[in-house]
Amino acid sequence: MLRTYAFVLSLILLANTASFSQTTKASSDFEIQKITEGVHAVIRKEPPGLTVNGNCVLIINEEDVIVVDTTLTPGSAREALNELRKLTSKPVKYVINTHWHDDHIMGNQVFRDAFPGAVFIAHANTRDYLPTTGLTNRKQAMSEQGYPGFIAALQSRLRKNESVFGGPMDEEERATYASDIRIAERYMAENPGVEIVLPTITLTDRVTLHSGSRTVDIRYLGRGHTSGDIVVHLPKERILITGDLVISPVPYVGSPQSHPGEWGATLEKLLALQASIIVPGHGPVLRDDSYVKQMAHLFASIKQQVDTAVARGETLDQARKSVNLDEFQNVFAGTSRMRKLVFRNYVAGAGIEAAFRDATMKK
Repeated sequence: MLRTYAFVLSLILLANTASFSQTTKASSDFEIQKITEGVHAVIRKEPPGLTVNGNCVLIINEEDVIVVDTTLTPGSAREALNELRKLTSKPVKYVINTHWHDDHIMGNQVFRDAFPGAVFIAHANTRDYLPTTGLTNRKQAMSEQGYPGFIAALQSRLRKNESVFGGPMDEEERATYASDIRIAERYMAENPGVEIVLPTITLTDRVTLHSGSRTVDIRYLGRGHTSGDIVVHLPKERILITGDLVISPVPYVGSPQSHPGEWGATLEKLLALQASIIVPGHGPVLRDDSYVKQMAHLFASIKQQVDTAVARGETLDQARKSVNLDEFQNVFAGTSRMRKLVFRNYVAGAGIEAAFRDATMKK
């Protein structure tokens, strides 16, 4: 059962002042948060489960709009677009995809169709990935062994009230599975006919946009969640939109697509930008950098321990036993059984594997 969960989520990972914290409830699944004047975050509210949808950000400038990430399905993208239209009649000029995973790009078509002149921006590796490995992974997600099997397995557990941990489920597990099923069913219903919109501008280092008085700095800081992660920095406002370089409350790491051995160093570059507000790819808006520092510490530890294991000549199976992440599981998962499950599979599991792969490939 755990392998089924790991497979499906890997496809998705592959595939305090009043004026600064205004929140408007938009639906049961997301809320709109005003970050500062003209900047609104569409924050997903689903529990951190076994499949996920991503946050997006709406940057309203003097004459136009920039959208950062477009969520997992056309329907959830249209919901974000509807919220944008309540805020402004200005056209979307740019759509920025922080990386290539489906929960950040599958709504591109919605914005392209609504704003035919919109320019799409992403890392060059994202453009390379989407029509090749991305297409293969998307087909796998839609095959019987992907989301349909995942949905059936969770529905069976809910009917039988069988916890993956043994015994009956607690309320957290039940709510998480119900949310996972809703997300997966929506993916299967909406995405088979989606046209994948590729970036028309790509970068490998940095692109800076100027719209009226707003400066939008798009930067590649290094590998982490993928090899195509970019961040969107508003230097005057000290706001940083990170995509999945920052994921709360537990980081999702994919193997083979993530690079935990380099992720910590990339986060140190991110921290050097000294943002006062950070919008992660998943999870709530962060008002300081303490969580990012915890993530950087986690990945620095993974790198150090895996590099030491490789230097001792250990195999991957041996490294899984020698690398100890218990203190970090306590920090990121606390007493939550579901968060511990995510941590074990995607940090202690896929994270060690991906770090080991990169460490041994260098030799």
